Amino acid sequence: MNCSPCGRALPSGARFCPSCGAPCADGPAAEATESRKVVTVLFCDLVGSTALSGGLDPETLRSVTLRYFDLMRRQIEFHGGTVEKFIGDAVMAVFGVPVVHEDDARRALAAALGMLAALDGLNTELDSALGVRLEVRIGVNTGQVVSGSDSSARQALVSGETVNVAARLEQNAGPGRILIGPDTLRSAGAAVRAEPVGPLSLKGKAEPVAAYRLLGLGEDDPELMRRFDVRFVGRDPELAALDASLAAVRDGRGARRVLVHGEAGLGKTRLLREWLHSRAPLSGTGRCRPYGDRGSLGPLADAVTSVLATAPAPQGVTEALALLSAGLLLDGTPNPTVAETCAALVGVLGALSARGPVVLAIDDCHWAGPLLLDVVDRLVRELDRDAVLVVLLARPELLDARGDLAASSVLALAGLSYDESALLAAGLTEVTAHRDAAPRRLLERAGGNPLHLEQLLAAAPDTGSEDELPPTVQALLGARIDALEPRERGVLDQASVIGREFTADELTGPRGTGAKVRSALLRLSGRRLVEPGPRASFRFSSGLVQEVTYASMSKRARAEGHERAAVLPSVRSAGPAAVGGHLERAYGYRGELGGLDAGAESLRAGAAEALGRAGALALARSDLPWADDLLTRSAALHRPGEPGGAAAVRRLGEVRAALGRTAEGHALLKDVLASPADPLEAAHARLALASVAPEEEAPAEAAAAVLTVFERAGDELGQARACLRLAQRHQSQGRHGAADAWLTRGLAHAVRADGEPERAAALGATGISLWRGPVPVPAASARCRTLLDEHGGGRRAVRITLNCPLAVLSALQERWTDARACLAEAARPAAELGYAETRVVLPLFGATVELLAGQLARARALLDTAADAAAELGVTALRDSVALESARLHLECGEVAEAAGVLARMEGEDACPHAEAVELNGLLGRVAAAEGRHEESLRLTARAVSAAAQTDSPVVRGGALLDRAHALALLGHTERAGRAAARARAVFAAKGHLPGVRWAEELLPENGNERR
Repeated sequence: MNCSPCGRALPSGARFCPSCGAPCADGPAAEATESRKVVTVLFCDLVGSTALSGGLDPETLRSVTLRYFDLMRRQIEFHGGTVEKFIGDAVMAVFGVPVVHEDDARRALAAALGMLAALDGLNTELDSALGVRLEVRIGVNTGQVVSGSDSSARQALVSGETVNVAARLEQNAGPGRILIGPDTLRSAGAAVRAEPVGPLSLKGKAEPVAAYRLLGLGEDDPELMRRFDVRFVGRDPELAALDASLAAVRDGRGARRVLVHGEAGLGKTRLLREWLHSRAPLSGTGRCRPYGDRGSLGPLADAVTSVLATAPAPQGVTEALALLSAGLLLDGTPNPTVAETCAALVGVLGALSARGPVVLAIDDCHWAGPLLLDVVDRLVRELDRDAVLVVLLARPELLDARGDLAASSVLALAGLSYDESALLAAGLTEVTAHRDAAPRRLLERAGGNPLHLEQLLAAAPDTGSEDELPPTVQALLGARIDALEPRERGVLDQASVIGREFTADELTGPRGTGAKVRSALLRLSGRRLVEPGPRASFRFSSGLVQEVTYASMSKRARAEGHERAAVLPSVRSAGPAAVGGHLERAYGYRGELGGLDAGAESLRAGAAEALGRAGALALARSDLPWADDLLTRSAALHRPGEPGGAAAVRRLGEVRAALGRTAEGHALLKDVLASPADPLEAAHARLALASVAPEEEAPAEAAAAVLTVFERAGDELGQARACLRLAQRHQSQGRHGAADAWLTRGLAHAVRADGEPERAAALGATGISLWRGPVPVPAASARCRTLLDEHGGGRRAVRITLNCPLAVLSALQERWTDARACLAEAARPAAELGYAETRVVLPLFGATVELLAGQLARARALLDTAADAAAELGVTALRDSVALESARLHLECGEVAEAAGVLARMEGEDACPHAEAVELNGLLGRVAAAEGRHEESLRLTARAVSAAAQTDSPVVRGGALLDRAHALALLGHTERAGRAAARARAVFAAKGHLPGVRWAEELLPENGNERR
């Protein structure tokens, strides 16, 4: 067999050509493939060739032209380039095809300078013999191209924008000049001498392109290297610092966090591994990823799982372990709440640390989400005196995003010293001599970065090429990856599609039998591109190796890889989000290639369905940000009228509305209602739209209309939502007994549907009826706590909706500490879930508690917060509730004009629900009394008392009587005021409303009709 690139004979069994270094094909029938790679393209064209042809005999002209072409070709090939094509008088060459070299940009510049020098020699001869001179202009550009592996197809080696820019640079160069692009200048290194020529407006480019004139190229002699295993050297101060932190937690000085940061490749992970291995504490590690189909606390879950896998389960934390197993350790989400997850972790880690210090390490934290970093902070605080050390590894950009991390123990990882680098290089080359064993230039260029040094030493191809050492890690890795034999490259490619970590079984099938894959992985491990991981897994030796490998694949290969990955058992077990992500990327790449055939349509439909299913699951778990991301992607993939599309859009509309993006949610729900969706989705959209825009259709009316649709379809979730809206209509009318039947039914449907938001809404409404309805406060409070115990475990939304009314019930019993504790318990998960309405609801409930407590200043501040949020969100019902509470507060403070102004902005009695109309009339009556409008005051307060009597709400009835007593007292009707106050006291006493009893008693004649 001969080598395809250079045509020279290959030794039997050779994996690489000993002449040019190109990888040998597996056999004569090896399949040609495409890949994406960073190359340098050179264009060279004759200047004034038309005039030349007019002055020379055709045969002489042919001889001159052939000599010119041969001279240019020899210079290109001498420097390792490939002549792709001759176009008229122009030459196009590529450096990086068929094999990427770490210094392709420099080679191209050296070739360009060599071409000019060689042309000078030719011109000396031509001028002497023929009286003519040849002049050329050259353009050089570096960037990513798509490359074919068959170098015999020289007319189609590379394609892409990089080629076009190189041609345009050549056209703008003057005679005898070389223009280079900015990426070429950066890639070729500091030895390049160039001057800017200003941004050029190139044909076909919307934006000007920076260009430089090449002046010269300094010397940069290559050195021969051999590749050996990496050894650990130096880092004594860093090891001592970690030892000190571990000693501090071991000695009872409490949990600590240490941030180890440094540029990629400085050895953060290696330092941690060496330290853990030599000190051997109980430890676990996790790693953040730049994208995920996992919950936001996945890296922490991995670390905790590792600890639990190596230590016997501690005693007394069974419940905590069960909670973690159902949430954090299951899918990396803080389920049921961040607070409960942290509490469980504190319990488990605290119990483990009683035996000895525990180390949790999380790597690549520059990719961590805010929640993960916040949870780590919280764990360190709450572990208090426990012997737990949390080590975070990150690149320096993390401190740019989270400057607060600088307040903790920070260990900045610098480069190795020169002597340490020399020792490391000696170990890599199996040389025991001192620093001169490794070339000084290599050590200097490595800059103390162990990864750079390791890969500089490892980059020399197996042929022993004396090519110059690469200037960047990307160039090093690109050269190493491109030099792999086809089977190894195929295994590495598919592994990069799966992710940073993978197993041999996941690669078996498309990359051959299990034995062949394992053999390839072992060879890749020897090349230090991958390394063995826990439990028979493998992982890329660095994230950059995976990224460069993936980026080097053609889009077609990526699409095929993602399609294969989507059916892997490990991916399917990770859930529909992981499956959908792979299918989505496979379809996206096919689309970019214009291959939207039936197969691509199948990928699209599969991705849309899987992402929609994942979004529904995220919504059911009240994870709104994740649901928004998944459903947005699903909706974008669905075709109009396609099954599942309307559901994805409808759920997305609900999520957007819940997140406070009301206009977006409204528009999406309108689209579903207007489209030819199936009746069930139309029913869901109608009900959700009524909840978002009640001014267009009352939610209860919509619920009554669609309930039968849900019943016929057996849609438990839809029935739960409809029952809730019907119950809320009864509540707004003050008929809590009637509401209870609907709420009981709605809760049963929500439980069967396993919908956390619906369960939470039904329970929250039940809590409100327990507060405002006829059940006495002690019994109502006990019932509310029972519901919280039954349904609150593992459900963050439920803990919000039940703790709010429970806070008021505690306040009605004048248990102020308990009331405020309930509000705090509701606030914690509310901040995590992101439901927009909680920005109004929480301060409104807080203001109610403070009004009951007589803390008017606190109540005022909370009502201002609620009013601002209600105005921002445009929620009319909540805005009216805030207005009524604000007006009552103003009256309690003697601010009659302010109360009148607030009430005047409400739409009037006819627009209010019945219970709110009662309160509105009562407050308007008090304002009228304060302003001396006698008859109007008596009429309004009488109307309020009469309407309140139609409800079963002691809160509404007692409040109306109390407002009437206030008005009568202001008008001088002391006896009548006393009778109204006495009736209010009786109503409040029957309910167990202690503040109400106290307020009524303050208005009795024997107390001098004092205002509360």
